[in-house]
Order: sequence, then structure tokens, then C-alpha cells
Amino acid sequence: LLVSVRRVAPRFSIPPSNHEVMPGGSVNLTCVAVGAPMPYVKWMAGVEELTKEDEMPVGRNVLELNNIVQSANYTCVAISSLGMIEATAQITVKALPKPPTEPLVTETTATSVTLTWDSGNSDPISYYVIQYKPKSSEGQFQEVDGVATTRYSIGGLSPFSEYEFRVIAVNNIGRGPPSELVEARTGEQAPSSPPLKVQARMLSASTMLVQWEQPEEPNGQIRGYRVYYTTDPHLPLSMWQKHNTDDSHLTTVGSLITGTTYSIRVLAFTSVGDGPPSDIIQVKTQQGVPAQPADFQAEAESDTRILLTWLPASQERITKYELLYWEGEDGTQQKVEFDPTSSYAVEGLKPDTLYKFRLGARSELGVGVYTPTIEARTAQSSKCLIL
Repeated sequence: LLVSVRRVAPRFSIPPSNHEVMPGGSVNLTCVAVGAPMPYVKWMAGVEELTKEDEMPVGRNVLELNNIVQSANYTCVAISSLGMIEATAQITVKALPKPPTEPLVTETTATSVTLTWDSGNSDPISYYVIQYKPKSSEGQFQEVDGVATTRYSIGGLSPFSEYEFRVIAVNNIGRGPPSELVEARTGEQAPSSPPLKVQARMLSASTMLVQWEQPEEPNGQIRGYRVYYTTDPHLPLSMWQKHNTDDSHLTTVGSLITGTTYSIRVLAFTSVGDGPPSDIIQVKTQQGVPAQPADFQAEAESDTRILLTWLPASQERITKYELLYWEGEDGTQQKVEFDPTSSYAVEGLKPDTLYKFRLGARSELGVGVYTPTIEARTAQSSKCLIL
């Protein structure tokens, strides 16, 4: 009696599969091989035997990996008298990305900075985050999220200001550490605000001294100032007389017509262009007459009281201030005189009513130019009507 036995070379019915694990993670690699005769199954890492020769199981072998800290390849080997086969599983340890290279500033404008950088990572990066803040700020970084390229322009910055920038790479695990900081200064613009606290006073009957403070938003290095003056403030500014000066905050203007009221405006300029001119102030070309009060403001303090404030004129021999005020558009004008000060409260007013004010300074030689009209409304009455 002859018996036929079928012989089959080994093959994998369940080959080992690739895995991604977190640092310090664990995984079980399963390998199943079949054949006739049934093959022995062992695991190897490179040339290292992970399964002892006298402990090789038949058909199925499970490799337990714990505390995995680096990526590696593991090979399952199936052996029978009919041959040997291999299958390799790749274990990849997931990790946060490395920091990108230090960014390079490739372009600046008055309101933007363009950065470029290298990924610094061989593995894929999902996107980048750019962090930035003014160099002088102790606050938190602002962020631009979801940047898909290694070149980006950050806009909305302040002109002529120093900023710090850094870049963070993000993968499917999370954010990596930031790159080194890079600093950049934005470009200049023309000033976006006028000089502050413009004042003028007469040094003689035909020479005036004009002084001011730097604009709140210079947007660059102030190269100088232009003082415009005229006896007819209704003319366009281009037709006013012009006096240029350097970056100092005062100048004298001579050869004026005596006994005349002049209107004055001042603007600052950078290397890029001129800023806006200040509001009109006025001065009378009469020696010894006080200058127009500067920075005249009104604020309601209650339903019957409005507080007026202004800048006290320096080096002026003021004996009295004269205040004109009236209700609404055409109310009866009231006049009040009081001793030199820098504030005055008008009381006994009507609730929820608009009042208008003008202020002038007087010396022994006469009254100077009054301020332009300003206005303020008293608060609503706080009294309850009892029925």
C-alpha cells in the first residue's frame, strides 16, 4: 500500500505589519506561517537572533516590544525542509519635529516682514507656526498658524519698529520646539499724526517763536518740520508761507506784519514724506500780548458742570483769562474773567445741553487771540421725578 503525502513550501498567512508608536510605547508583532511540513518561525533584528534556536515555535510567533525609543526593522523568518522565507515589519517611533533653521529676513516694508527658513526635519511636516512680537514688549507672542510653505510675509506691523520672530514646525504628533529668534526693523513711512502741543508767542512785534512736540506716530526718524503761516487761513495750505527747520522742536519766524493775526500749522516729515499738519493755532503780532491758549479741551463733569483745561503758556505775563461761552448755536454769550490758571469749571449749567466755549489770555498790553470754538454737552439730570 502506497500513501502519498503532499509537501508544501512555507508561506506567510499573516505577515508582520508596520506600526507607528509614541516614544516609550509598546507593540506586539504577530507572524504566522503555514506549509507542509509546518515551518518554524523566528524573529530577527538585523543579524541579531531574537528567538532562541531551541525555542522556535511552529507556525506562529509573537514578538513583544516594550519601551520603544527608536525606529527599527524586525524580520520574521519561516523555515522548513522545503525552504526559508522572510518578511520585515517597520516600527517607526513618532516624535515631535525638530526646530526649523533660524529664519532669514528677505524683505521688509513699513508694515510687513518676509521670512524664509529651512524645515530642519527629514520627516514630513504638517505646517508651520510663526510667532512674533515687538522687541520692546514683555507680552505674549502673536501667532500666524497653518503656514504651509517655508516663506511667509507677516503684515499689519507698525512702521519703523523692531520685532522678534521665530518659527515652529508641527507634525501629526504636535508642535516641536521653536527656532532661534531673528530680529528685524520695519521700514519708514511718512508720519501718520501731526506734531503735538503746537504753541506760538511773539518775541518782538514782528518775530514769533513757534514750538511743538514730536508726533505720536512718527513712523520713522523725523528729518525736520515745516511751519506754515498765513494771515488768511482760508487759503489752501500750499499757498501759505513756509518755514523749514531741522529736527529741533522750536524755531523763530521773522519779518511778520505787525498788528496782524497769523494762523500757524506745523507738520513733520521723514525720508519718505510729509505727515499731516497740526490744527490751526493763531497769534497776534503785538509784542507783550499773550499767545493763544493751547490744547483747549472741555469735559462734562455732571449735569450742571463742565471742566475746561488748557496748557499754561510759558514765559507769558498773563494777568487774566477771558472765557466766552454760550448755549447751543445762538444762545446769549456769557463772558467770565479769572486769574491765571490751567483749568476752570463752568457751573450752574442746564442738564443735557450743548455749550460752546472760547478762551483768550490777557496781559497789560492787551488780549491775545482767542482759541477756536470747542463744545461739550452736560450730562443728563440725575434727579428722579416723583409723581
